[in-house]
Amino acid sequence: MTPSSLSVRRFPLLAAPAVLLVLAGCAGTPTVDAHDGDAGTAWSYDGAGSPGHWGDLSDEYDVCSTGTEQSPVDLPAPTKGAPLDLVAGAPAKGLTADNGHTVQFTADDGATTRIGGEDLHLVQMHFHAGSEHTVRGKAADAEFHFVHADGKGALTVVGVLAEQGAHNAAYDSYVAGATAGAGRASTVDIGAMLPEGRSHHAYPGSLTTPPCTEGVQWIVLEDTVELGADQLADLEAAHVENARPVQPLGDRTVEHELR
Repeated sequence: MTPSSLSVRRFPLLAAPAVLLVLAGCAGTPTVDAHDGDAGTAWSYDGAGSPGHWGDLSDEYDVCSTGTEQSPVDLPAPTKGAPLDLVAGAPAKGLTADNGHTVQFTADDGATTRIGGEDLHLVQMHFHAGSEHTVRGKAADAEFHFVHADGKGALTVVGVLAEQGAHNAAYDSYVAGATAGAGRASTVDIGAMLPEGRSHHAYPGSLTTPPCTEGVQWIVLEDTVELGADQLADLEAAHVENARPVQPLGDRTVEHELR
């Protein structure tokens, strides 16, 4: 951390009705705007509904094109700096299903993770292939987002980059949901699914899907995890190239320590 670096904080987010919209957006649903049912607001990763057009699809998506703290971003080289203060709770049980844009695990109530000394509720996790965040311009094979919320609805997302390598048994329960064809009961053990190292990048950003709401605390771990070729193939068979391009960093500074 340098003296000129930005102090990253958790942001008081939104009133309760808006929080529900935020969580739906982070989940990548609905594909059609729930408020007016206009099929013209459908978003995707290619064609007329692709990321470059998200801001034009609905007034509620304006920030996708006008926002100044959008995600994902290109990250600097790893520094192996201060480890993230993260204590995983008990494995979370929930349902894994394809929502049309990704395969999402939705946690049952009660699953928590202690991050930065604060107990946060695990809301859901999902994947992007290839990764949304890049490191010095290079994308990883996949990226997993573990979405957490505090009692006021402020979101903290832990991002994990993945590369092809050894089979990773910790992801088996989740990956099985990509091939189930319908909702499947699953278990997510964050402690086992994260890399052993806890050095990380932290910055203020947004949801990476419409409505692209800002005020999201991002933490992207520097170390990657490995997934077997079969596991990546199962995920990519469900969704591939479902990644928003990197957005301008602007006046923000990427920290190497959560503040």
